[in-house]
Amino acid sequence: CALPIFPAAVLVMIVLGALVIDVGVTNLRGRELGAVADSAANDALAALDIEALRRGDGIMIDPLRAREIVAEAVAAGPLPHARVTDLEVGTDPTGRIEIAVTLQVGVDLVLVPAIGDLDRITLTRTGRVVILEE
Repeated sequence: CALPIFPAAVLVMIVLGALVIDVGVTNLRGRELGAVADSAANDALAALDIEALRRGDGIMIDPLRAREIVAEAVAAGPLPHARVTDLEVGTDPTGRIEIAVTLQVGVDLVLVPAIGDLDRITLTRTGRVVILEE
């Protein structure tokens, strides 16, 4: 009696296994992208205008230089195909200077394309760094 259900149960287990593998790959890639975004935001601090700071003009970040630094950092990192979609230099809610770097990367799914139309997804992560003044 349970014998006809066995092939259906095996098929369900294969589909669930495929979903688990692809969710795991996507989660791992998302964590990597978040780490790269955080690292790139930290690297963007190298665009600090030291001369302006010495003159007493306060903390100033050169956005063009920061974008160059971020592009170089991403290209040299573990996800060189990640795309810099946004780089913002602004202030956080407390008025401190903040640099936010947003990256995107496409993730090719491994097994889900065999059972559906979805073969690639795009992940987006933002890394932020706040400059603390003393």
